[in-house]
Amino acid sequence: MDLGLERVTQLLEALAPTNVSSTAGSASHVAPHLAFPVIHVAGTNGKGSICAYLSSILHAAGFRVGRYNSPHLITPRDTIQINNQPISQADYEFATEIVKQKDQELNLKATSFELLTATAFYWFAYGRHQTGQERVDIAVIEVGVGGRLDATNIVPRPLVCVIASIGMDHGALLGNTIEEVASEKAGIIKPGVPVVIAPQSEGEKVYRTLEKKAVDVGLSSSMVIKVKAAQWIKTDEVSSSLLAALTPTVTSGHWAVLENGFQVPIPLLGDFQLENAATAITAINVLRGNVDSVESVSDGQWAQKITDDVIRKGIKDTIWPGRLQWIEDVSSPREVQGRILVDGAHNPAAAIALRSFVDENIASSPDPRPRVHWIMGFTRGKDIEEMFDILFSKRTNQLEGSHIQERQDTFSAVEFSPPEGMPWVSPIPAQEICERLRLQQERIHASQQKDMLVIRGFGSDLKAALEQ
Repeated sequence: MDLGLERVTQLLEALAPTNVSSTAGSASHVAPHLAFPVIHVAGTNGKGSICAYLSSILHAAGFRVGRYNSPHLITPRDTIQINNQPISQADYEFATEIVKQKDQELNLKATSFELLTATAFYWFAYGRHQTGQERVDIAVIEVGVGGRLDATNIVPRPLVCVIASIGMDHGALLGNTIEEVASEKAGIIKPGVPVVIAPQSEGEKVYRTLEKKAVDVGLSSSMVIKVKAAQWIKTDEVSSSLLAALTPTVTSGHWAVLENGFQVPIPLLGDFQLENAATAITAINVLRGNVDSVESVSDGQWAQKITDDVIRKGIKDTIWPGRLQWIEDVSSPREVQGRILVDGAHNPAAAIALRSFVDENIASSPDPRPRVHWIMGFTRGKDIEEMFDILFSKRTNQLEGSHIQERQDTFSAVEFSPPEGMPWVSPIPAQEICERLRLQQERIHASQQKDMLVIRGFGSDLKAALEQ
């Protein structure tokens, strides 16, 4: 992966229209990354959820909202959304062709991620007609990898910078210590731009690194806002007026309260959403000038349209597919009873969150001997042994009544097809995954063979893996 800002800078500057009439507005004459306000979000885990919350709130307020997330879930156009909907295939191809032609014209040889990033900025700025009428009011931009040299870091002055939870990932690119990784993520911090920092499981090592960067660019301590996680509350603790205002009523266990007493329904699953939702709401409060220590970052339109009720509605309506998402499918194999949990955990911190969520569901299962069937694929370069230790160690497997000793969990390894537009991503062969897991299981369960996972490899045959 070839990181850097030189190519994407030249490409975006060259994409500025030169033949737009003066009636189209001044923003239509500038390079796409300068044509609209931005909230920039970096981090290791949770940044996608935070972006989803932010865009949902802004859309609920009536703004035309662009959102750029990566990597894509199904196809590359998933990454470019207007008002929480992917742009059409025709629009994607239209914008992509313009960007690729400009890249070839300048012989820049931009990477596929730089081309995709430029395509997103182009569409958010101009749409099809370069009149300014299709331009977004604001865009929520997620960093791809790192931050300092990521193609999205082309934005010179976002309205707000957000740093999600930081953990070890992409060591070959970002560094082998948490401080090195945090330093790369901190690269999005800009002079004069408020920084909202999510709760950090790595603690002071990360906070110190981020705060040092803020000082280096001239930010006062009041411009750096460290978020505290929300807390779950029961429905009977929620204001009756709020329950009446939100229809349908959010089910018990999904209401939370922020440090300042703000009550909000959280629809996404997992305790870590207490951190992500609180971070997104704090960023919105900075945007609308509702954080006393931070000067207003805008002209007041955000405060006028984004009310407390809008924030609650935006959070309640947030959808973020593929992250602790239950898939209900009556056609699924009988063994999974029509319920499949899909999650994109791809590093140790995310694996901890996944294991915790699975254990909570095991504890509340009506089945006295619940069995978990794991189906997993891995990208080359990942430390899968560390994730195995988190997900399948004796300690985690013996939680809640030692369910594995009563009924063995099973594991199926599969391979994913090469994702479009991401040539640097390739799968670990299924049989290699299985062999590496067998070695881990033999190490962990050397004296108790009956506690070991039942392990099978299925290549790219996901259907066969589901039927086990």
